[in-house]
Amino acid sequence: MGYHVSNANSYLVITGGGIEDLKVVRKAYVYPWQKYSTISISPFDFEITLQAMTIEKLQFSLPAVFTIGPEDEHDKLIKYAKILTGRPDEREAKRQAATGRNHVQDIVKGIIEGETRVIVSGMTMEEIFKERQLFKNKVIENVQAELDQFGLRIYNANVKELQDTAGSEYFKFLSRKAHEGASNHP
Repeated sequence: MGYHVSNANSYLVITGGGIEDLKVVRKAYVYPWQKYSTISISPFDFEITLQAMTIEKLQFSLPAVFTIGPEDEHDKLIKYAKILTGRPDEREAKRQAATGRNHVQDIVKGIIEGETRVIVSGMTMEEIFKERQLFKNKVIENVQAELDQFGLRIYNANVKELQDTAGSEYFKFLSRKAHEGASNHP
């Protein structure tokens, strides 16, 4: 038995005797018939370069950086703790502690890729290019709706400049066209 206190950016997750599912707290007595682990609530940056295709079948590359972390609300922390720690046996717990954050990042990557592709597939290249802020907001809104089920939240998202994929010169052409138009106007 021992009294445990978490760091400022973390919580204790306690399971075992006397606890129905799991308990997420900042400090607690942990009895010999219980186990505990610590989860961090620090947000992490998630960088992704997504290959997507528009409604016109034009491919492009979309680099983005998302800052994602767990919501600091009890119900959402329980959801997050379940995907981060699961309910493994002792041997599995050691392995999972090392890969828990990677598992969360894999989930996030899948959500971002899936939701972005769904949005992009219904838009033209011109709509994506001209309505960048609307596009970014749609991506964030759709991704956040999916992250809610895991107790995660988008703290920040930066969708970088759209880029051509190998063999495509669509954005180079648009840039050249814009420069020519600007130089032709006195």
